[in-house]
Amino acid sequence: MTDMEKLLRSLIDQYRSIDIVESEFKRMLNEDNTIKDDYISWCEEFGYSPKKGYREYIQQIFESEDSIWDSFIQFEDEN
Repeated sequence: MTDMEKLLRSLIDQYRSIDIVESEFKRMLNEDNTIKDDYISWCEEFGYSPKKGYREYIQQIFESEDSIWDSFIQFEDEN
């Protein structure tokens, strides 16, 4: 079974752009039925919509990373 979080994380690390990650992931889904089936199962397990679940997850990762940097900058500004 494909680890969707690991796969999406590797695409994020590689491309660092939501649009490019989304495009690459869609390509993978269209080319590999195993990944597509595993993705649908992953969506069901974690409550994501199969239509846009990958995008929701990608956005969460980027927002989480932004939040970490915002906290760091705020901490630096206070000192």
